[in-house]
Amino acid sequence: MKKNKMINAATCDARAVTEESLAGYENIAINAAILIVNERSKELLNKYPVTMNAATVLEIPDGENIAMQSINGKGDIGPDADGTGVFLIVNGKLFIADGSLDAVRSYYRIMVNGKVLMPKSFEGQFSNIQVRGKTEYYPDGATILKPDTEIDDLFVLRAANTLYYCSGNLFFLDTEIDAEKLLSMGLKFTAKKVVIAESLIGKLVSLIDEEAEIVKVPDGTKLIDDDLELKPKTIRKYGPRLCVTGDVSVFDAEALSSLEYLYTDGTVRVAKELEEAFDEIESVYDELKVIDPEQGLLSDRPLLKVGAAVLKKYPHGVRIEDCAKVILSEDLSPEDIMEKLHISDCAMVVCTKEQEEAVNMIAEDVAMIRCAGEEPEEEPENGMVGGILGGFFGRLKDTQVINAAEYKM
Repeated sequence: MKKNKMINAATCDARAVTEESLAGYENIAINAAILIVNERSKELLNKYPVTMNAATVLEIPDGENIAMQSINGKGDIGPDADGTGVFLIVNGKLFIADGSLDAVRSYYRIMVNGKVLMPKSFEGQFSNIQVRGKTEYYPDGATILKPDTEIDDLFVLRAANTLYYCSGNLFFLDTEIDAEKLLSMGLKFTAKKVVIAESLIGKLVSLIDEEAEIVKVPDGTKLIDDDLELKPKTIRKYGPRLCVTGDVSVFDAEALSSLEYLYTDGTVRVAKELEEAFDEIESVYDELKVIDPEQGLLSDRPLLKVGAAVLKKYPHGVRIEDCAKVILSEDLSPEDIMEKLHISDCAMVVCTKEQEEAVNMIAEDVAMIRCAGEEPEEEPENGMVGGILGGFFGRLKDTQVINAAEYKM
């Protein structure tokens, strides 16, 4: 029988835990975003060797018949929803429809790990909602548009409301749009940001909420609703003036020579030898990263191990980005790290004590840097989640490990 037990869960409901289920273990660790207890279970958990690592502990009174409902992704509450006796947990986005005030109040409690979108008139109306993230308000009566929406003649033909809300970017790029029809219909638009062709500003500015940020772009700018690697065929298909909703990579000199204008809300990655040419282009972007083509790029890995052999492949070094956990081998000297490594936007970097100072120098937006002595020598059987959250059990062989989005004890 396993002597130790480790629970890694987004939500751990411990209300029904029994003395028998706890007594069989020498150590129990609960790692949870939300731990739910009642008076009886709280006493039991404190009586036995239980380590609780929880962002939120919720106590529900004994005798309360509360049902747990979890949504991972997008949840909706409409006027007809009945939340009586329901504890709703949303890991993602919760949309509250117009006219749903009483429906929301009917829930025992609502916890949102992410974002809530609700009518402006609902602000301050709820005592049963807890948001670990962002609350956004839209005008009462508005139709909600997807975050990046282009308004064109087809949209005008299908418009069934007069008020529209966009939580992201709203695009008015089609200079042939029937502006007179838009005005006669009395349409109004509220958005975080409005990107509009230069010749349309005078015609359509009265339709746009005065709090929206307005970005002017040249006539003829075309929308690409995705990440983009700039190629000659891109220019042939969309033209030389581009509006991109994602990140943009610029590594082709021929394509860049034809580009006249670029707008993006994301990051532009440009080859080092094209940096000066790109600077000549009129452009708007969130961030610019100059990339050495002889420099390696390792990204989007849950676990990445880097040693001297990797650096030998790339004479100009390696960039490591957007990885959950990066482990540096002992054969990397502090000089190698300083000269040939750049680590950014990673959750954790594990290194030796001798490497730590060098890692601190070259790391950017790294949540945690740990020395190898502070880590389990081997990756525990439950993978990276257990490795990060359950270091206490990492060295123990006889541990029962449970990884779950929801777990009832």
